[in-house]
Amino acid sequence: MTITVHLPDDLERRLKERASHDGRAVEEYVLGLIERDAAGPGDERGPDASRPLPGQAPALSDDEFEGLLDELASGPRLPHLPADFSRADIYADHD
Repeated sequence: MTITVHLPDDLERRLKERASHDGRAVEEYVLGLIERDAAGPGDERGPDASRPLPGQAPALSDDEFEGLLDELASGPRLPHLPADFSRADIYADHD
């Protein structure tokens, strides 16, 4: 099926920017949006159903997520707060 759509200039510019940011041609980008919308929420039948929406990070597996949490937990050592640190220290510059 061939569909012709007349877009306002600002919408055309935004689609081109998003497609470029995604590293795809505008036609491919728009086709992916249409396929995803036609597949519906939670429908894995669409060819791009596993692909993240433009501007979203790809989904992580449980193992990848756990690995990122472990990496975060073993990150650089942060300084400890002084033993006498209190609420007053947080709000010292407030009236």
